[in-house]
Amino acid sequence: MQSSKDDTLIKQSWLFCALLMPLVASCSPPPGRYQQATVSTSDGRLCFGVPDTRETRSAPPEIVSIAVSEVGHGLYPLWERIFVDESIHELVLPPHQCIPYASVSSAAPPLQVGTYYEVALSGYTPGNPENEGEGEMRSFISCFHLRQSSDRTRLEPVMVVCGNVPTSSLPAS
Repeated sequence: MQSSKDDTLIKQSWLFCALLMPLVASCSPPPGRYQQATVSTSDGRLCFGVPDTRETRSAPPEIVSIAVSEVGHGLYPLWERIFVDESIHELVLPPHQCIPYASVSSAAPPLQVGTYYEVALSGYTPGNPENEGEGEMRSFISCFHLRQSSDRTRLEPVMVVCGNVPTSSLPAS
């Protein structure tokens, strides 16, 4: 008799899991929503962009805002630019272009060697017929720190995995 109860319990557990899995899967973000931002230099200035993927080449994302924060200092960015507040409501950003740090009228403090930073570009894909003309949200996020170039004339970004960023600054070099 015990075997029959065990079999029923196992069947109920499997049925519960089979019904629960689609619900749990629907809570996860759609593929592509979170992507890595690019951090580079252009004309001697730090510059932020989107990765070179098939999606960003065929339909460059429309960026609504960009923010640079010091890792570990909460939600208060050192520099942010919100395009909906400007005459440009959103900025179409193909992979070969980037937004310079402290660009236009957005004053920003200089970034320091030995400090970890996070950049977040928020936007969406252009509307497409497959999605009833609606764009899909996109977030491009990366963490980095700066190091002095070997000739000591400029700062170079060094990408790091955001989950591996320590809570303290880098040792002085």
